[in-house]
Amino acid sequence: MEKDHRRELYSPTSPDARQVPDVHGPDGVRVTLRVEPAVDRLLRMRFKLLTPPVLTDPASTYLDYRVLPRLVQKYVLRDAWAVDVEADNGEKCRVKASTREDAVEYARKIEAGVQEQGVAFLRTFAS
Repeated sequence: MEKDHRRELYSPTSPDARQVPDVHGPDGVRVTLRVEPAVDRLLRMRFKLLTPPVLTDPASTYLDYRVLPRLVQKYVLRDAWAVDVEADNGEKCRVKASTREDAVEYARKIEAGVQEQGVAFLRTFAS
C-alpha cells in the first residue's frame, strides 16, 4: 500500500485528481473545474452499479479498485487526462488531454476565459 494513500481507499476518485477552486465570471454563474485521470470516469460508473466487498474480500477488492484502475490508466488509456467542467446553470463539458500537464494548462485557460467572458466561454472552448 502506498505511504500517502487516502482514507477513502475504494473511492471512485483518484488520489491524483485535483479540484480547482470555483470560478465566477461577469455573468455571476459559478463554474467548477476538476482535473482527473481518464480512468476516474469509468470508476464513477462502476461505483454507481457495484459496491466493493471491502469486508468480505479485501484483497481482491484492493486489486480490483486500486491496482487494476492504475493499470488501465497507464496501458489502456495511455495516461490520458481530462478536465471536467460544470457550471451552475447546467452546462457541462469535458476537455480531453493527453497528459496531466496539458489538462492543467486547459484548466488554467478555461479558468481565465470564464473569469473574463463568463459561461459563454465554455461554448467557444469546447467547440
